[in-house]
Amino acid sequence: MLKIHLALSSAMTLALAAMAASGAHAEDAGPTEVESVVVTASSIAQRIQDAPASVSVVSAEDLQQRPIQDIVDALGRVEGVTLSRAGNQRTIQLRGLSSAYTLLMIDGKRVSSTNNMFRGNDYDAGWAPIEAIERVEVVRGPMSSLYGSDAIGGAVNIITKPVGKAWTGSVSADYTAQEHSQAGDSYKGGFYVSGPLVVDTLGLKVWGGYDRRSPDKGVNSSGLAGMPLQQETFVNGTLQWTPDEATDVTAQYGFSRSNHDHFIMKRRDFALTHKREWDFGESRLRFYGDKIENLTGNTTGEINPNNARNYALDARFTAPLGDNSLTVGAEHRWQDLEDPKLLAGWPGSPTAGKDTQADVRQWALFAENEWRITEDLRLTVGDRYDHHENFGGHHSPRAYLVYHLTPNISLRGGWSRAFRAPTLLQNSPNWGSVSCGSATTGCFIVGSTALKPETAESFEGGVRFDFDRWSGGITAFQNELKDMISISNRTRDPALAPGYPNFVGFLADGRPVFRYENIAKVRSKGIETSIAGDITETLSIRANYTYLKSEDRSSAAPIPLVYQPEHSANLTLDWRATETLSLYASANYIGRQYLAAYANPAFNIVQDAYTLFDIGGRYDLNPRLTVRAGVLNVTDKRIERTTSTEYNEDGRRF
Repeated sequence: MLKIHLALSSAMTLALAAMAASGAHAEDAGPTEVESVVVTASSIAQRIQDAPASVSVVSAEDLQQRPIQDIVDALGRVEGVTLSRAGNQRTIQLRGLSSAYTLLMIDGKRVSSTNNMFRGNDYDAGWAPIEAIERVEVVRGPMSSLYGSDAIGGAVNIITKPVGKAWTGSVSADYTAQEHSQAGDSYKGGFYVSGPLVVDTLGLKVWGGYDRRSPDKGVNSSGLAGMPLQQETFVNGTLQWTPDEATDVTAQYGFSRSNHDHFIMKRRDFALTHKREWDFGESRLRFYGDKIENLTGNTTGEINPNNARNYALDARFTAPLGDNSLTVGAEHRWQDLEDPKLLAGWPGSPTAGKDTQADVRQWALFAENEWRITEDLRLTVGDRYDHHENFGGHHSPRAYLVYHLTPNISLRGGWSRAFRAPTLLQNSPNWGSVSCGSATTGCFIVGSTALKPETAESFEGGVRFDFDRWSGGITAFQNELKDMISISNRTRDPALAPGYPNFVGFLADGRPVFRYENIAKVRSKGIETSIAGDITETLSIRANYTYLKSEDRSSAAPIPLVYQPEHSANLTLDWRATETLSLYASANYIGRQYLAAYANPAFNIVQDAYTLFDIGGRYDLNPRLTVRAGVLNVTDKRIERTTSTEYNEDGRRF
């Protein structure tokens, strides 16, 4: 408990001191009307009704309604989003494709620590604390025409609160206690402060936080570990210089430290951005990057640190041309990785340890045009040409129509192609790692220069309605993914190994070696529905349902993809009982899903469907202080791991 008090007291002291020194008022600088405008679905900001994509927005109010550890908790309740829970790691999946095909961004800047932690990267969704977030935009469907590689499934853009024109700030503290004493409690504290240093010229925002989910102790009767330790520390600052009404220059620097099951990652990130409004359009020039240090490595029981650096320089210009809005842009990205253990070459070979660094560079040109054909019909077309130093050029086109049948009802649909280049590790022949369940008697996996980029083609169509008190829609989609990169073909048996198509040889100690290969063809299709509105003046409802069928179709008999429930649904009721008291009740239905799937279905592992219920509320003691309380998983539905592919579901919590 001492750690709890120290963490929360430190956050509160910093925030309150800053506000007091500035004469700040402690009102949340969260969004109001800006929530109806999205910036991730196209090259221009526009109303969500006009966006040329399927978009969901999770607001700051949504994030603050119930206690969540990070945005993964909240996004798991968005239509079209499923969570992979392998080994109790939680990662975001869009429309039946794994997290590797979801581009994560913070304020439009891509974030990825995959090269540092290739075995399972559940860090990227946690680099920003809830207190700093204004909203999260989830774009479902390929977005490679704008963002390039990694956006085959879609994009998640975490948008932080802006620099305020007046001093504002907030501080928060949460504690979640488990009913079952062997399960780990959670606690967090955070602050956000923003305001002008020089009125109308120079502004500042600073945010920080500390979160911890203590590890389970003896939860599983099977002996497998329960939920692991998860601990995050953040601090971040941004200076905004506005020399005139048309120019905006920002400089940002941040530090984050994450400890997931005693695998520790540090991230230092920066960004310099110049924006200007001209008489003939708007421009943005941005240079950003990060350095991510894996202080532990990738293998349990060993300490093999690595560090990666990612940099990007991008520019774009948007101009109105009559009934058109044209955006053109360019980007240059480069990555490098230093890993003395995994980039050392084959163990025992003459070149082992000679070169432990790898890097890759790529550039892109893109253009997107929104054509207002009539007052009610809009066509968005775009293409991005990416040139990768190892794979040459690749086009990612898309076309999308939005037709406003009435002022409140719109028909929409689109087509797109997308690609994903192999990661730095998958493509490096000098990279290798132990696998097949043992660091000494298993097998060895290596990168390959023979890999091809993965490609996808996607279609969607649907209808959306937006009335004064009700909004929602229904969308059908289908994705076809080809040349999926896989390392599933491997075995520790030296007699069987030469029969595998990706077998490349034996180590000196006799372990078989396998390379990554392009094998899988995946099809995902489904239907997403949602509705939200006010039943009465004080009672509102939000609900969504997703049907999803996602299969590996590489062989004659399709194999279902794992951690992809065929049915999922969410329901939340909000009751504004008084001006100061609001209550909610929610239900989260997770349908039947495969946790392991094979060509021989006799070996499949299935998790049956279940539903989780939460209740809670908030009470405003005064305009500056709110208290929140509730019960999570009211019916105490628990799941305990009995195999490594299964996951834990926390029981009742307060």
